[in-house]
Amino acid sequence: MINKRKLQRVTLQAHQVSPALQINSAIALTPEQKHYLYNVLRLETGAEFIALDRQAGWWLAKLTGELDIAEIIAKLENNSELAAQITLGIAMPKGSNIESVIRQTTELGVRQIVPLFSDRTILKAGTEIGNQKRDRWQRIAEEAAELSMRNHVPEINTPQTFTEWLDQLAKSASSSLKYTCVTSPDATHLLTTLQDVQTLPVLNIVIVTGCEGGWTARESEMAIASGFIPVSLGDRVLSAVTAPVVALSIIGAFSDTQ
Repeated sequence: MINKRKLQRVTLQAHQVSPALQINSAIALTPEQKHYLYNVLRLETGAEFIALDRQAGWWLAKLTGELDIAEIIAKLENNSELAAQITLGIAMPKGSNIESVIRQTTELGVRQIVPLFSDRTILKAGTEIGNQKRDRWQRIAEEAAELSMRNHVPEINTPQTFTEWLDQLAKSASSSLKYTCVTSPDATHLLTTLQDVQTLPVLNIVIVTGCEGGWTARESEMAIASGFIPVSLGDRVLSAVTAPVVALSIIGAFSDTQ
């Protein structure tokens, strides 16, 4: 039996998995992958690693005599994903704190992350978020997915306004449970709300957390009007970085124990 935990995992790029991989497929390694496998890890010809195809597939690959080429030799099974598919909307916290959120929520099983401009974000709508920064966020998700043995690499969306995102969700045909995290003492705890759901394993969950200062009354009303249920994460006030991690931890723990 292959010990997957002892093999290095490498996330393939989109162009490396088109056409779809199969046994005996050749992978043209990127310069970065080649440097990492040969120079950093000091692997030799014939050494094996796990190739993640970004589409829930795990493949056993080996280095060939050609430095630029690896070969798929087996299909692997891996059941590391949560039963519920989770989309996290996050009003962007100040500084580079969103990078910590991306890293930790990826480890906890998030499927998609949507950075949001809100009334209280320091970055305001219209601020240009360059491709370089968005590419960095995606790389952080890739690295965290590899380390936590995920099947899926979460998709990091282009930042958009909270209003635009709500409109986009309203037009979506998919059915999801939608929660907004608030500090109101009247809000039901997220765990209690989940325990009232009988079909969690087949559901999509959308959860959104605010930035420093939380949501304005206007935004809370908009979320509720869009079908979001206000939920509490406990009696303590959590930071904008801690709240999404706690929310994903609650959902993940509940999903894993069903």
